[in-house]
Amino acid sequence: MSGIRRHRAHLGRPELRSGRHPLHLAARILAAIGVLAAVTLVRPPAADAQGPIVTGGGSSFVSLLVSQWRADVAKPPYNLKINYTSAGSGFGRDKFISGALDFGQSDIQFLPEEVDRLNGTARKGFVYVPVAAGAVAFMFNVNGSNGKRITDLKLTPDAACKIFTVPDIKWNDPSIAATNPGVGLPDRKIRPVVRSDRSGTSYVMSEFCIQRAPAVWNAFKGFIGSGNYGQDQYLGAGQPISQWPNNYGSVSQAFASDGIANVVGNASTGADTITYIETGYTKVKGLPAASVQNAVGVFTPPLPANSTIALGFAKPRPNGTFELAYDGRDPRAYFPSTYSYAIAQTAGFDPAKGRTMAEYLYYAVCKGQERAEPLLYSRLSSVLVDLALNAASQIPGAPARPTSCAAPPPPKLEIAAPGAGAGAAGGAAGGGAVGAAGAAGGVDAVVAGETAVAGAGAAEAAGAAEAAGAANAEDAALAEELAAGAAGASGASSGTAIGASGSAGPENSDVLFTFLMGAALVAIGLFAAKGGRAAVARR
Repeated sequence: MSGIRRHRAHLGRPELRSGRHPLHLAARILAAIGVLAAVTLVRPPAADAQGPIVTGGGSSFVSLLVSQWRADVAKPPYNLKINYTSAGSGFGRDKFISGALDFGQSDIQFLPEEVDRLNGTARKGFVYVPVAAGAVAFMFNVNGSNGKRITDLKLTPDAACKIFTVPDIKWNDPSIAATNPGVGLPDRKIRPVVRSDRSGTSYVMSEFCIQRAPAVWNAFKGFIGSGNYGQDQYLGAGQPISQWPNNYGSVSQAFASDGIANVVGNASTGADTITYIETGYTKVKGLPAASVQNAVGVFTPPLPANSTIALGFAKPRPNGTFELAYDGRDPRAYFPSTYSYAIAQTAGFDPAKGRTMAEYLYYAVCKGQERAEPLLYSRLSSVLVDLALNAASQIPGAPARPTSCAAPPPPKLEIAAPGAGAGAAGGAAGGGAVGAAGAAGGVDAVVAGETAVAGAGAAEAAGAAEAAGAANAEDAALAEELAAGAAGASGASSGTAIGASGSAGPENSDVLFTFLMGAALVAIGLFAAKGGRAAVARR
């Protein structure tokens, strides 16, 4: 493979739910219906669209990109009808197995028990098509002790994992205060917001904690194992989880990315909240994201270039997915970062639908990748694009695959030697080490510059990090934008479009309609949830 590496995704886990009060359950169902309706009540494609309707669903990590792609391909010259339900990776895998969807979308591969189910169906022949990559950001909404919004937050892996696992942890906890001197962290409880659905980002978050903060995760495993918190049965086995526990401390849940974004971005009730979510929602909601310390000691923001570098450390599986690593020693890398895959049938599928689906996937991994970085996803490299096109071309009815997509080359990694971390961290202060634009997928000359970096002292490593950050003015501007609370929208609570610049988000009115309808319907669900809790309290 001439020095090329590819990257993986990860396994998800089914949930074991705990018993809950009927009113609580009904309220959560209403909230879920609100989100589901939002993603399915998008105005129909253009009247001149031709061919069958193809239905997909699953991962909400890719929802911003998929919304844009659907809007793009509904117009000439494509005229494709693609419906998509953003309801979590577990939903995508389940409904693909049952045949309720034409294609699933998941950030994680099928579980062993899911493969057993799948093998008993006509869909046992399938492919994973990598379509998206990007960072999982820690988006937060908190005012400091001076009453002003905090926009610059630095988290170690331990601190990030404690926030979502330690009951009633406060913003000024020593593990957070140590890396944020002078920030004025308040003496108030953090209100973590986690996914209520079986989520690929929950899996990535837990896998990140297992690898980078094992003591924190083991303590969480012991605590959750002592009670009934709706936990995924794989938590006790020490494996990553798709279903996050609930009903402990000040943690709350919401359905899919829209749901958690609406909770954190709510102007009246979102105070002191934080969540894990795709970076694009920081622009949707006008909120900042934390910089996270990588294995070299650098605090990097969740920008496309940084997740590109991080995914350069993942390794390929034979089935076309990738196993993530979270300890890559490139000072520019941001962890956690992940991939997302479309799951498509390769035999026994309607060729007419297959043609539409393949054309959509060809667009997504070729022309559609031009949409990735403006929405704060990483762009797929030529290695991943080639893998995706080969997979999509196996769908029954697929037209001949494009011969080229003008995809960028794989990223070049710079491996910092042990001991160079302190200098690199200094050079990257404030998220400076964002690296060259590059692309996620495959690594060309994996140890490019390794000899130079390994032989350099701390000062030289710091200089390299600074030079890498200065090499890309666009990423530097994005870093500043994230720190400023997404284009200076310090008072924003819900957002309307993605970003302030003309190229930073979907232009199609269908996408805007989706977000507005989603916000309204989720608000109805949350209102019902509050009403249910109030009714219980009055009894």
